[in-house]
Amino acid sequence: MAINEAFIGELQHEAATTRKVLERIPTETFDWKPHEKSMSMHTLATHVAEMFGWYVPTLEQDELDFAKGYQEAKPANTEELVALFDKNVAAATESLKKTDAAAFMRNWTLRNGEEVYFTMPKAAVVRTFVMNHIVHHRGQLSVYLRLNDIPVPSIYGPSADEQKF
Repeated sequence: MAINEAFIGELQHEAATTRKVLERIPTETFDWKPHEKSMSMHTLATHVAEMFGWYVPTLEQDELDFAKGYQEAKPANTEELVALFDKNVAAATESLKKTDAAAFMRNWTLRNGEEVYFTMPKAAVVRTFVMNHIVHHRGQLSVYLRLNDIPVPSIYGPSADEQKF
């Protein structure tokens, strides 16, 4: 199996789970946050949906420079949030399909002007900065759901709300 095919399989699996989490977030809970230092439900959910779009600049460019501008999406409701997510998953899948093995070994840099945050091979960026980051924030979102009495979907096994036995 080619490396891009492995990443596509993982992307599809994690995207299916993430979509279940995002589509359960009611628009009326967008402003809720568990603590003053926490992100709001809207900010966190949008971040998760946007991160699936990070595959494209990671695979198709050699760096991302925040100093050149980065504009966050602002979905107005749950439907727009899920649509943003779906668009980003489709773009990520297409980008992965056309990325050859050699490209995954080339370095990628995240910076803000002269300040370099990190440089690492694109395969490591896809694994850590993109996918692990998504899983981390999706976990936070599942807690936000629980704290709002919104049923938590099965993620890596049955949740307390979706018992299979």
